[in-house]
Amino acid sequence: MSSESPKVLLLFSGGLDSTALAIMLRPTLLFVDYGQRARLAEKSAAIQIAYELRLPLRTVSLGIREFGSGLLHGGLSTRDAPSPEWWPYRNQFLATAGAAVALEEGCGTIALGSVGPDGERHRDGTKDFYELLDALIAYQEGGVHVTAPGIEHTTEELVRRSDASPAIIAWTYSCHRADRPCGECPGCWKRQQVLASVGVPGYTWGPLED
Repeated sequence: MSSESPKVLLLFSGGLDSTALAIMLRPTLLFVDYGQRARLAEKSAAIQIAYELRLPLRTVSLGIREFGSGLLHGGLSTRDAPSPEWWPYRNQFLATAGAAVALEEGCGTIALGSVGPDGERHRDGTKDFYELLDALIAYQEGGVHVTAPGIEHTTEELVRRSDASPAIIAWTYSCHRADRPCGECPGCWKRQQVLASVGVPGYTWGPLED
């Protein structure tokens, strides 16, 4: 980024998507504890990756747990939930909190780590959602913009483009259910599939051979 580009604040979970974006954008990082089940492991990953990448990290808490549902929350899914991990309006909550922090940090843009396939699982992972949210938040005082730099890419594409080292990838965390990988949630499945796809040693995907 040039010195004249607006500073970017990236919502950072310590997962594959946000880690790839952190490598490419070199932003200020923001980890949000919003009551998600894996918050301790995610925070640990975020702290370590920020240290390894030499990027500034801020951590905050957002008290929205009582509004949550699904795998990330540990409760039953809300009626009409589009996917097992859906937390109603989660990305809207997080982007709004991030925009407020961006003002404090002198950042003109708040970035979220959604990728293209997210839009197939929930509407707040679509390009249309981010365009609407950007217009709403930028309209308000402060003029902070919202972006999803990976929205037209897959996680595999982002990881390859970032040229993330195996050491950095090893620190990432993706499980939705717990502070130790359960191996049985969409987050764990995605991680296994992506790491196998990009050729990280020790990862395979699909039926095991006899």
